[in-house]
Amino acid sequence: MSTVTITDVAKRVGVSVATISRYLSGFTVRNEEKIREAIIELNYRPSAAARNLKSGRTGIVAIVVPDITNPFFASIVEGAEGAVGDDRMILLVNTGDSREREEKALSQLFGRVDGVIMAPLTEDEQGPSFFSQFGLPIVFVDRVTQDGEKFSSVLTDNVKGAQLATDYLIGHGHKKIAMISGPLSTTPGKRRADGYRAALKKANLGDQYFIESDFSEAGGYAAMCSLLERDDAPTAVFTANNLMTIGALHALGDRGISVPEQISIIGFDDLEFAELINPPLTVIARDARLQGSQAMELMIKHLNDGVHTPPEHSMVDVQLVERGSCGAPRESQKVRSNKIGR
Repeated sequence: MSTVTITDVAKRVGVSVATISRYLSGFTVRNEEKIREAIIELNYRPSAAARNLKSGRTGIVAIVVPDITNPFFASIVEGAEGAVGDDRMILLVNTGDSREREEKALSQLFGRVDGVIMAPLTEDEQGPSFFSQFGLPIVFVDRVTQDGEKFSSVLTDNVKGAQLATDYLIGHGHKKIAMISGPLSTTPGKRRADGYRAALKKANLGDQYFIESDFSEAGGYAAMCSLLERDDAPTAVFTANNLMTIGALHALGDRGISVPEQISIIGFDDLEFAELINPPLTVIARDARLQGSQAMELMIKHLNDGVHTPPEHSMVDVQLVERGSCGAPRESQKVRSNKIGR
């Protein structure tokens, strides 16, 4: 069987060899989807990039995250930096929660870095699988794609964390427990929702206070406002990440609603200033730096042992950090307030 060349790919798509070359070099070109399909169908291997990955390593490991302004992802990068060693350096790529930017980043990184540690935007992405078939080592951190079992990963026990949070509120006597969730298309969004619902089901409670939002301060603010406008408002709220917690607290503060006297709140992810908030915030905590360092250690192992090294999967545990933002429900007091725009 003859070796497939870049010319064969160009002929299949009906474009010039130069166009295929530009695509493989990370530039934006027309017919990108057709080019990807042709490369897969013909089983084409870009020889220049392959040689670079095999024998001419760059000494660079890329870390691709959806939002570097989120302290959680910043801590992951810090952990990875501590484990990268003196003979390698990190290239940080922030995709800004954009699928287009993420796909473009992978395309541009291919052949230019030794490997990629990434938190994929959603579980239905195809980019990681596409580039890994050409020998690009990929390690997932915090999130995975649908075929995530093919890649090494370092995740959080999201289900356990959400169950801990919900059980804690149930233990305080709450029955009207809301969850402000992240997107269910993401690993943490989906699995934290699963944990929340499992805890409610065990206690014979419904999930009518569940709201899907995005992992942002604005998302947490808007979702909390929506919950407060209900005639039968919840008495407790579980927020699915640190930024959403901040947004939810702002919404409560803007409306003059006191915590935990009028409503209880527990967040997923600790905040550096959580103990300084009045009242101090009860959270589900995890070690993001540990996740980052473990992800880098897995990447280095793959680079040292070769691309055919079997994937490894690890799970970082979670802990309930009890402070002062949760109390018993105040059923007799209606949690409503003046509407304040933001």
